[in-house]
Amino acid sequence: MPASVQFTTAPSAARHVPERSCVACRKKRPQGEFVRLIHTTAGWTLAGKHKTGQLQSGRGAYVCADTPSCWAEKRLRRAFGAQAASLSLLLQTQLHPQPQEIHPANL
Repeated sequence: MPASVQFTTAPSAARHVPERSCVACRKKRPQGEFVRLIHTTAGWTLAGKHKTGQLQSGRGAYVCADTPSCWAEKRLRRAFGAQAASLSLLLQTQLHPQPQEIHPANL
């Protein structure tokens, strides 16, 4: 009679979650909690996807996605210099758009 073979399963290893630091507040958090800004020839902009569906590459910086105080021009100046004002406005409009007024005529 052959000896019975027992297979033991090792506990699944926890997946590695990359951490990044916010350029405004310097807090370390998981990468998914940030908005990535990339430097292109036109200057700094929000990272998006190419038409092919791949993420844009380039020099990047991360800003907290859920903390509006990190989007303030003053906090972004250290990392982005003269472009801090335009990036602050871009982050505020893209990440936290103003609620649109609902008029009775539009209902």
